[in-house]
Amino acid sequence: LCVFFVLYVTLVIFTLVRIIYALFIRDTMQAAACDAEQLVREKASEKRALTAKLTELFRAADTSGDGFLSHDEFNEILTYPKVQTWMAALGMVVQDHEDLFGILIEGEPSERGISWE
Repeated sequence: LCVFFVLYVTLVIFTLVRIIYALFIRDTMQAAACDAEQLVREKASEKRALTAKLTELFRAADTSGDGFLSHDEFNEILTYPKVQTWMAALGMVVQDHEDLFGILIEGEPSERGISWE
């Protein structure tokens, strides 16, 4: 009878430990999910801010006022130290501006330049 009691107590303790462990795991997973949602919100906010900055930069650089950034206008803005610093912060090398202009204009329906609309 004593052996059965010891087995019973051991089983109950093991079960309680597993339940507590499962509760900790559940709380940890919920916290991780909240962190992932927060990260998605932060990335979306960064994207909106970047889009606003790019639009502002392109509008300021559009000296012709036609709504397009020509190759010459694009090259001119890349000479500004503030733009170079900003692009370096984005991980872009300014020396590759020909490639960057090609990437930005790719898919544009107009040959006039980059449209930011």
